[in-house]
Amino acid sequence: MSISNKIIVVTGAGSGLGRALAAGFVQRGATVIGLGSREPPLREAASLIGDSRFSWHQVDVADAAQVAEVLQRIAEKFGRIDVVINNAAVYPKTGFLEQDAESWMRTIAINLGGVANCCRTVLPLMMRQGYGRIINVGSFADLAPIPNSSAYAASKGGMRALTKAISADLGSAYPDVMCVEWVPGHLNTQMSDFTGMDPAICVEWALQIIGLPPGQGKARIFEGDHEHFPPKSLKSRVKEKLMFWRR
Repeated sequence: MSISNKIIVVTGAGSGLGRALAAGFVQRGATVIGLGSREPPLREAASLIGDSRFSWHQVDVADAAQVAEVLQRIAEKFGRIDVVINNAAVYPKTGFLEQDAESWMRTIAINLGGVANCCRTVLPLMMRQGYGRIINVGSFADLAPIPNSSAYAASKGGMRALTKAISADLGSAYPDVMCVEWVPGHLNTQMSDFTGMDPAICVEWALQIIGLPPGQGKARIFEGDHEHFPPKSLKSRVKEKLMFWRR
């Protein structure tokens, strides 16, 4: 998948997976704009990447007005936005009763609201240009939450539902504009206490998703380097059997 002519926005680009993706995309010839909430990590990322094709903006993704203003400026400067990786997230690792209401809602605002804010701004741009890939970095934390993860698990479960809903809204009217969820897995980043896989391995996986052929509005989830198909319900399995017997 060649991305040498792509304009790619990566949120949470100051560290971890976001920084690794930004560096990998730039190495492959893309123009990458990193978004992050803190200036020092973004400056450090720019210094490490060391390429003029990487630029950055400090922005709070939970602030809809800030997100809209920055993304519109990017689109005006480059003429389009081809790919958005919604990677920015926080993981307080605090028990539900120990985390105050403001902090809990702030987690939801960043992890879920931030994705919604970015999608709301870039989708009309992508629909007009007839092409776009929105990749929402997810987790299966909502399926089997561990202790001290209530806000994070709830936000990721909500993000999965949002991604599916956006895909349903797009339907078959915009086959080359896609919104998918991607669960990279256990990565060696601050969020996982620096255990797991090197996030640089994820660059090639992301390229596979960017290179997807036009779809038909079907909600899709990718896990690592392959598409994830949730287990079918008993009702679905029985229906398939009945259809098979009738053929």
